[in-house]
Amino acid sequence: MQRILCVEDAPDVLMILEAALRGYQLTFATTTKQASEFISREQYALVLLDIELPDGTGLEVYANFFDRLRGIPVIFLTGKLDFASKVSAFSLGAEDFIIKPFDPKELKLRIDSKLRKLATGADERINLRIGPLVCNSEEQRLFKGGSRESIDLTSLEFRIFHLLAQTPNKIFSRGEILDRCWGQSVTVADRAIDVHISNLRKKLDNSGVRIEAVIGSGYRICVEKQGTNP
Repeated sequence: MQRILCVEDAPDVLMILEAALRGYQLTFATTTKQASEFISREQYALVLLDIELPDGTGLEVYANFFDRLRGIPVIFLTGKLDFASKVSAFSLGAEDFIIKPFDPKELKLRIDSKLRKLATGADERINLRIGPLVCNSEEQRLFKGGSRESIDLTSLEFRIFHLLAQTPNKIFSRGEILDRCWGQSVTVADRAIDVHISNLRKKLDNSGVRIEAVIGSGYRICVEKQGTNP
């Protein structure tokens, strides 16, 4: 269950949030001090942050924990939205504003949408898709699309594949592959690179993706068109 921090001091708004956001794990804070304590020790999927609080402002909390909140959607709640506050919040990277009083259903829809996009973005960062294959960087495994059937790669073969797959059809020289997969401090003969890529090409046989050798230039990865042979 995704966790949301709700920083709001008005009891009636807190009741609305609790009713509207069922299905999420909610944590409530009513002051900047409480909010700071929660943010410093817990991780949240999204933060609802009231601008006007009894002991300060939500903008101050956001500024103080900017690095901690980086990449987390933050929606400001406010009874009045002056231009200066809006500029300050957006310059810090705020996701959105909700003006009180608000429609609980609209708030729920906005939160659902932001968390859905966040999850999709995380999936795209972890799972690099090329043709029918999915390259999972967390597990360092290459899967055949739509299944958990994997192609068994060594760690080095995985790094080579991941490098080439990030930019399909781009030609990578042996020097680029060496620097980015082995490291600049390692001395490896071109023949050794060719052997690893040759083994990788064999494992990709009939996968729908192939690595092409470009004479005098290097290697590139391509998605095979249906009905064609490697």
